[in-house]
Amino acid sequence: MAPRSLEAPPEPVRHSSLGTSPPPTKAKGQPKRLAEICSPWAGRQSPATCHEEAALIEELTALVGDDDTNEFERRDVTVLITALRSGLSLPEIRVQAPGVTPARLLAAHRELERRRAIAEEAWRVVEAEPGREAVVDYGILAGKLLPAVLTQLQMHIDDDERLTFEIGRAADQIARTSRRVLMLEDRVADSADDPERARELGTLLYDVYGHGAWSLETFLPPRVGTLVPLRLAALLGEDLTAVRRVS
Repeated sequence: MAPRSLEAPPEPVRHSSLGTSPPPTKAKGQPKRLAEICSPWAGRQSPATCHEEAALIEELTALVGDDDTNEFERRDVTVLITALRSGLSLPEIRVQAPGVTPARLLAAHRELERRRAIAEEAWRVVEAEPGREAVVDYGILAGKLLPAVLTQLQMHIDDDERLTFEIGRAADQIARTSRRVLMLEDRVADSADDPERARELGTLLYDVYGHGAWSLETFLPPRVGTLVPLRLAALLGEDLTAVRRVS
């Protein structure tokens, strides 16, 4: 099988790890705390829906106009992802992250989406053409979004029949997970008039302890706002060991 022309993301400069803190140590006798998004910013504290993310990008695009740029820094990525996880509007972002520019936020989103889409397409190739060649040719790219899945497939790389079976099983699990997560995202969107309920449901999608549905091994992120720290770091080429220590 001749490899398709999937453009791999350029090798980026090394960035610092994500700016989240480890969960505080719980003293004996304290009640168990609910999982939290743990955003450092004020706001509704429930993640942006797919429609809200699209609307934010449209607003940024209109605002940037002819001042478009491809340049952005790691800080811009952090601001963008934190804002999407917290469901912030553009005015709220500009108040809570002074100095951030719309053009850089837009550039960060555009590059993250480009890399995410490349990794997703790599998995689609493996799924459509199951076998050793597809895993060898596209496994590294697909593993940026599905690291556990590709690690499992690599265990069967020399057994064609088993590998084909495991790819099919993984594809089924990914499809089921995607449907369940979409249903949960719809519930968050439907709770827009009840902020507390939306926040509660939002922690089922993402929380800093990695227990949310967006962190599931078989979840294939369909958009930038659903990227959790490990997948984000993989797309950016960051040190995953450091990210695991703070995720």
